Amino acid sequence: MNAWVPPRHLVLSFAALLMLLGLTVTVAYLPLGPMNTVLALGIATVKATVVMAVFMELRKSPALTIAFAAAGFLWLSILLWLAMTDVLTRG
Repeated sequence: MNAWVPPRHLVLSFAALLMLLGLTVTVAYLPLGPMNTVLALGIATVKATVVMAVFMELRKSPALTIAFAAAGFLWLSILLWLAMTDVLTRG
């Protein structure tokens, strides 16, 4: 009986997500002021893209499925943008 070996793209995506997690933790402890939030959201966007491409299998999906996933991602970015405008405009 042969041992099961995970596909290469799963191992690479796992390694990339762990690297991005380490980068997030490192950036959280750097005194960058308001850039901490910007960098954290940028890293989170890259993580979400990796998860969508690999684990949701959007790499091999039809164009309509990718369009609906992109629409959901766009809606999430609109909600984050509105939340940030609310936070930044308070006194």
